[in-house]
Amino acid sequence: MSKPKFYAWYCNGDQGIELSWADCRAIVSGRNARYRGFSTRQEAIDWLEGGAVYGKKKVKKQAALSDYPKDAIFFDAGTGRGRGTEVNVTDRKGVPIVHLAKPKFPLTEFGTVLLPKGKTNNFGELLGCFYALRIANANQIKSIYGDSDLVISYWSKNWVSAEKRSTDPDLALLAEWTAKELRTFNANGGSLKHIPGRINPADLGFHRD
Repeated sequence: MSKPKFYAWYCNGDQGIELSWADCRAIVSGRNARYRGFSTRQEAIDWLEGGAVYGKKKVKKQAALSDYPKDAIFFDAGTGRGRGTEVNVTDRKGVPIVHLAKPKFPLTEFGTVLLPKGKTNNFGELLGCFYALRIANANQIKSIYGDSDLVISYWSKNWVSAEKRSTDPDLALLAEWTAKELRTFNANGGSLKHIPGRINPADLGFHRD
């Protein structure tokens, strides 16, 4: 592991990221603080957003997720198992629920959806968002979370570049369907938000602890 370059700290509601251990030590010394070094700023941010919790990944997730709505839905996509792009939609406990969306692609033994060869991870993220919205709209659920800024901020709203539309018509069509579901979701008071990948219960990125 590379030498830490960013030092995150948390103390009594205050938090920050320092660029040297000396600066971090000066802040946390003599205080009931939690602190940890990271190789990238994003990892430091994710740790703070996840509650600055020590311990095993599962324990960390459980502690961080306690602030999220109990009936929230989470989505993700990944290729970590080496079998192609998988799509996952879960509840807050990490229980797979993607089958409730009646996907046309096959389900795996893990309760995920396995996409055809050639489908990208970003396509999977958008499909996961679509499935989550479909499930939420059918069950009056108001909160959905994912860790893809591209999908949440752009593609779910059908904001897809002309170049992308021409090179990937399947994604362009999926973006249109997703935006339609999102409009219904928002009209009913729903909220689609970002969650750090490290604490996403639907995570298929297999983030390191």
